[in-house]
Amino acid sequence: MDNELFTSICNGDIQNSIMLSTKIIFLHETIDILENVFINICAYIGSFISLYDISKLTDIYSSLKNIIENEKLVIKDIYVIISKMCILCDIYNKHPNAKCGNMSIKVLKDKISAQFNNYDLKLSHNGIMRFDGILPPHDHENYGLAIKIISIIIKTIKSTDDISVDDGDTLVDISNKLRHIIDYILRSKYKFETKFYSNDNDNAWFLWGVFCVLYKNDIFNDAFWLYNYEYKKKYRSKRVGILWSLPIISIYSHKYDISKGWNSKEAIVIAKIEEISINLYNELRRKIIKENPDMFEKKDVASADKYDGLKYIINYVPVLNSDGSAGSSSVSQMNSKVKEEIRHISY
Repeated sequence: MDNELFTSICNGDIQNSIMLSTKIIFLHETIDILENVFINICAYIGSFISLYDISKLTDIYSSLKNIIENEKLVIKDIYVIISKMCILCDIYNKHPNAKCGNMSIKVLKDKISAQFNNYDLKLSHNGIMRFDGILPPHDHENYGLAIKIISIIIKTIKSTDDISVDDGDTLVDISNKLRHIIDYILRSKYKFETKFYSNDNDNAWFLWGVFCVLYKNDIFNDAFWLYNYEYKKKYRSKRVGILWSLPIISIYSHKYDISKGWNSKEAIVIAKIEEISINLYNELRRKIIKENPDMFEKKDVASADKYDGLKYIINYVPVLNSDGSAGSSSVSQMNSKVKEEIRHISY
């Protein structure tokens, strides 16, 4: 079911994705599956996200980190983040562009050759001291290469200093150029021993270290937190897209006005999902229980511990009066309203 949910979100199908996520919560009584799917979706979006939409992805990074850290399961937050992910995937599906990671290594190497063949690139003494925890030992075979990579990243980012956000296409080109550089390094066989992540010489940790030194803000902290969450080596290929988003985020960090966030149409969709989340949850809950009676016939509503998020969410059926308070308003009327609202949720 996790693969089905991943595909549904990638297709931009908000309604089906919400249904599948609710089923996963009910049938597995855990959100572990959702956490991994959502992180993988973040990485997928990172493979194609543009500079113009990057603030939407950083918003998702922050929201997802909060959801995972929260001890309580908040259905509204689950539904809203699914909607946001579906919106970004829908944008890509309607206006596709070349995904990072799909270009052949030969073509990729040709694209970044000018940067790597610049022999004048080097770090100052202060620069070397600044990246001391990231650089491999002086006698390491890739010590010089590590210095060059850091220099290339810094120089590429600094090339945007005098470029106005009005010249968005130029900024987009630079951000994509930097992404090609990161993609090439990640797909190379270069290994770097660093103090930043001493247990693994994978070049991904070297790059994480570089960006973590360059930027000490919540955006990069959230991205790293998600990539590193319960990390296993087998997750690398599925989470590498989060690293692909860093070059775009780095340019955005210097040119915040280039990405305006959710537009009015997107905001309406998100607000509608948030507004009907409780009603929608109740509708889906009844549907799932009806389809799986054997799993829920022994659930004792009276004994539900309201501080146990999963047990509480499974057993409690909140009913809202028209004024928003708990009460005994007509379930049939509410169901009818929800169904009508669901029909109109289409991005």
